[in-house]
Amino acid sequence: MYQFDLFLFMKKSTVMLGAIFGTLLMGCSDEEIANVETSSRNAIGFNVLSNAAETRATPTTPDNLKNTDFDVFAFTGDGTAFMGKVDTEFGHDGVNIVYNNGKWDYKNASDLRYWPTGALDFYAFNPGTVSEDMMMNYMWEASGTVQKISYTCIDEYGANTGHANYDVMYAIAKGQEKDMNNGIVKFNFKHILSQVVFKAKTQYDNMQVDIDVIKIHNFKFAGAFTLPAAADGTGSWSSSDLAFPHAFTVVKNANITVNSNTEATDITTNTPMLNIPQTLTAWTVSGDSKTKEQADTALQCYLEIACKIRQSGAYLLGSASEYKTIYVPFGDTWEQGKRHIYTLIFGGGFDDQGEAVLNPIQFDAETADWVDAANKDVNVQPNPTLIQTLLISTVQLNIRKINPPTGSL
Repeated sequence: MYQFDLFLFMKKSTVMLGAIFGTLLMGCSDEEIANVETSSRNAIGFNVLSNAAETRATPTTPDNLKNTDFDVFAFTGDGTAFMGKVDTEFGHDGVNIVYNNGKWDYKNASDLRYWPTGALDFYAFNPGTVSEDMMMNYMWEASGTVQKISYTCIDEYGANTGHANYDVMYAIAKGQEKDMNNGIVKFNFKHILSQVVFKAKTQYDNMQVDIDVIKIHNFKFAGAFTLPAAADGTGSWSSSDLAFPHAFTVVKNANITVNSNTEATDITTNTPMLNIPQTLTAWTVSGDSKTKEQADTALQCYLEIACKIRQSGAYLLGSASEYKTIYVPFGDTWEQGKRHIYTLIFGGGFDDQGEAVLNPIQFDAETADWVDAANKDVNVQPNPTLIQTLLISTVQLNIRKINPPTGSL
């Protein structure tokens, strides 16, 4: 979320634009703002505050926010357009504000506005400038009653266009008057998209995975976002069914090696996806959606991963010269303005027929009940010499018992 301060200067006097927009530092206190010379409090001026947000598009931070711009609309209580116009068709209208010569300024001097006597409702859209290739992908409309943003994601890596999705934000400040907050209208910018990040690790410490391509199949990539009625609301998405089915590339020609079952290897932390918030239904790999083709028909989501997998140096999937593709069911709910981080744990997956890949080596042993072995006779042959010796010893023992030695009791 980003805080955006819209300064509304009040005193009526004629000054040059350069004097109107003095340099306003982020984090100024109300007392400091109140000390801005009163000759400047004449027109509506702008100051923007931001925190960091990592996106595959250029990350928005306090340091580079000045490289972006935004469009502003303001309406009176009866819905009359005071800044911008009543816009009921998706387009790129509004009052464009840019960072120029160390300050936020109107891009066109003719758009400068002064405080009216009544209250104003403000709406802002960032970014305000749209490249030619994204003209149909990102548009907005605004009136006194409804404000919307239309957005269609592009497959940044798969399309090989070199273009990036936008980190789209909006801000609302309603019922603002020139005497409120020392003439400052404060905006809290909010993201409308979800951010998706992938990491990976192995199931066992003796495994290694080399990743080439990752794709996500069967999710919505287009829709319209309606701004909430209140500034602290969450708004709502209505997605287009035309967004199905489709596959977006997460990474391509990545050459990422994963060889730890404890430390996750980064895949897209610095290049996350920006997607439409939605609930993903995971591929069930059973019944009427057993195969990949059936999953596509049922609009069930899964990851397509081209990789090589080794265990103890032996290839379980692919070879030294070839990547093989596995498919992994993937389901979750992507929330607006949230960063979702997923760690892939390699050790399984399915082929396009829904059959398990990387079946582990298993052992099946059986045992029978105890039974008697076949009887075998053991013959002991008598030893005549041993028998004769035993007989003589017995006779001598008996004689001694009958005729004991002299002196014995």
